[in-house]
Amino acid sequence: MIISYSWIFAALTDFNGRLQARDIVRFLYNAAKITVEQSNNIQFEKWSTSRLLPPQSIRKALKPCSEKKVEEAKEEYPEFEKWVETLRQYSVELRSIPFAVEKFGMEPKTVRILEDMGVIYEDKEKEDIARFYMPEIFREGLGFSGTGARPRVLALKRKVLGRGII
Repeated sequence: MIISYSWIFAALTDFNGRLQARDIVRFLYNAAKITVEQSNNIQFEKWSTSRLLPPQSIRKALKPCSEKKVEEAKEEYPEFEKWVETLRQYSVELRSIPFAVEKFGMEPKTVRILEDMGVIYEDKEKEDIARFYMPEIFREGLGFSGTGARPRVLALKRKVLGRGII
């Protein structure tokens, strides 16, 4: 699978469609660094004639970007920082997407703040209690898994932001 610009846009934006220049620069820096430092592991030879950055480098670059995004958001939003600190008491196994806010004892005020920040999105069409999703740019940095939820996150972003964007 070749990674497209729409995947990169979807991975780096929050649920409000915000994309910050520093996230793009950080993403490209990390992808280039991974390409140079792990050229054998990422099959650089295979892709070097057609791509500056191999797909594997691009995929791996998301994690350090997400970690830094969470770090910056903690500095900018005290409520977000408090919520992140409460997540430490929950095992990694419990941190999966979609999730129920009740599972993490989240107050309505915290839910509203995270929704306003674009960190979480409630899929109100879903009848299950676990109907909150998180964009990739925050997911890995917060230690959430979401292997099965990734396609749903992209579909929700299309719904929230509009079809022509992603």
